[in-house]
Amino acid sequence: KMLRKKPPVTLESTETNMIPLGDMEGEDPIAELEIPPNTFYRQNGKPYLGKVKASVTFLDPRNISSASTAQSDLNFLDREGDMLPLRTYGMFAMDFTDETAAESLNAGKVKVHLDSAQVTMPEHLKGMKLWSLNPQTGLWEEEGDFQVDQTRRGKREERTFLVGNMEIRERRLFNLDVPENRRCYIKVRAYRSERYFPSEQVSGAVVSVINLEPSPGYSTNPRAWGRFDSAVTGANGACVPAFCDDQNPDAYSAYVMASLGGEELEAAPSSPRLNPFVVGVPQPYLNKLKYKRTDHTDRNVKKTAFR
Repeated sequence: KMLRKKPPVTLESTETNMIPLGDMEGEDPIAELEIPPNTFYRQNGKPYLGKVKASVTFLDPRNISSASTAQSDLNFLDREGDMLPLRTYGMFAMDFTDETAAESLNAGKVKVHLDSAQVTMPEHLKGMKLWSLNPQTGLWEEEGDFQVDQTRRGKREERTFLVGNMEIRERRLFNLDVPENRRCYIKVRAYRSERYFPSEQVSGAVVSVINLEPSPGYSTNPRAWGRFDSAVTGANGACVPAFCDDQNPDAYSAYVMASLGGEELEAAPSSPRLNPFVVGVPQPYLNKLKYKRTDHTDRNVKKTAFR
């Protein structure tokens, strides 16, 4: 699935423009873009004055159905060259053109105001960074840090915002992210039939994991997906990264699904009773996992994922 590009709106280049990031009905935006006056310039570096066609498309992590439209696994390389995961608070893509949509425009000194009330884990406030996706490597590159801003006024006077600065020089996907190092792996296998024989394992199935917000005590409201990872099964299944916590095994949960040749695969059932052989996890560990297929409480729901 691809994220549908938002239709453009018209901005005045000589005015301050505020663009909200977030499309959940009844919820405040996660962040806002602030574009100061006279900040647009042409590809040759000359200032641009006039009307601007602006299309800003935001992938809202509070909408769990949007996870499958993420255009990249959330990974970056640290200073030691190790690949580490990111935990997202939203991705956005910006496209600025002149009034006739004939020429792409750049924008300097763009500010991102991130509402701290939307950051569900307090320790993430200090680690929040702005990232952009390198289209050549498929990895995220750090654009800059966020600073606390308590000087904003208006209807949200009581709120604290994190402010990051950026310059739009090319069409890149941007991300509000926190580096994470608590990482585990989920072993998933795909089979040809419901007999679940080891000899009937299927290679080439795409397994996807959608990480959810932490459990109560880890700031869970509103629930949001924080990472989207995938892997392809081999002769002995696939290992897909997921978040975990060494102090509280119940802190994190995730949805797991798989497809083969574009067709969604059915997950092992969780009712009327759990079968350790079918799920592939012996007791007492199976009960601790709280394994549930998506149709566990509602038979009308599809059977193609488990949590």
